[in-house]
Amino acid sequence: MRGSKTEISPGVWKLRVYAGRRPNGTPIQITRTVRADERRKGAGQRLADRELAKLVSEVEAGKARPGTETVANLLDMWLEHCESIGHSPTTMRKYRQLAESVIRPELGRIRLSRLTARHLDQLYGTMTAKGNKPLTVRRLHTVIGAMLSQGERWDLVTTNVARKARPPAVHAEQIQAPDVQQVRAIIAAADQKEPTIAALLFVGALTGARRGELCALRWSDLDWNAGVLTIARSVYELQGGIWGEKATKRHQVRRLSLDEVGLELLRRHRHEVERLAADLELEVRPDAFMFSRSPVGAEPIRPEIVTKFMAAVVKKLGISTHLHALRHFSATELIAQGHDVRTVAGRLGHADASITLRVYSHVLPERDKEAAAALGRRLALPR
Repeated sequence: MRGSKTEISPGVWKLRVYAGRRPNGTPIQITRTVRADERRKGAGQRLADRELAKLVSEVEAGKARPGTETVANLLDMWLEHCESIGHSPTTMRKYRQLAESVIRPELGRIRLSRLTARHLDQLYGTMTAKGNKPLTVRRLHTVIGAMLSQGERWDLVTTNVARKARPPAVHAEQIQAPDVQQVRAIIAAADQKEPTIAALLFVGALTGARRGELCALRWSDLDWNAGVLTIARSVYELQGGIWGEKATKRHQVRRLSLDEVGLELLRRHRHEVERLAADLELEVRPDAFMFSRSPVGAEPIRPEIVTKFMAAVVKKLGISTHLHALRHFSATELIAQGHDVRTVAGRLGHADASITLRVYSHVLPERDKEAAAALGRRLALPR
């Protein structure tokens, strides 16, 4: 009988031993997680080998049986599975943060066969008592539910108990978007500090694009003749200054029209980019990033840098807002001006216009009044 070991994170090894098949034909695998004292890549290999040999002996002797898997075992397998099917690095970072800060320490030792909805409800209650927001607890519940759902498909759990658990209700908060004067003031102040990021903020207000999508824009994404900007990628960043590109949130490619104001802004920005490169006797790359601190556009400005920059600017101006609010500004302005929700949803990259309706429903009452007045004028009785 043979087993295998896989390093799932620095110094953390997952052991797996095949133990036959269930009546329905699915393989039975006994798993165990081993952690080295050091958290560096490759640490604990000898320890993992010893524990794997011990696990093989236990399985052969019938001492390790199916049903002894713990939440931690499933958690490790699920994280590995999520990574193998292509979840983005940003998503995996969020999953691992929840896994190591909450799920493993609070539920990890519980056998899957003994896990109940009560365990989850107690955890949610504890988190709420510690001051965690309902939305935070809901996100945790979603992750646990996804993990158990996969465990159910793998026949490691008979029932996904997350379906019976009750996380706290989340009440939608009305979105506060900055007004036109505030957005103008933010962009003007940003332009005094760093014109490149000011241009990025302006494009964000015009398009409603997400911060990672803005950072990922390249000059090759802009069709000057048609006045169309293509949004096809998003920049993500990990610890240690590591960055990369991924698909947009909904894996959609959006082509957004720009008017002469937006195009003129980008013409001026491009002129400054080329002027700086020429001063340094360099040439801007054909696929250069549109918003970059590199004179040739070799790499993008990181999303977190833009967020912190925006926070510093609005703090100095005394405006209570944040970077993502520029996306809200774009949406609320378009709806308030009477543009149909489907068009707005398309510009934002929402998969369904109902999402846009739900998020920006507070903008619609004024449009409803105008609609009623318009119908009234059409049907007014002659005097």
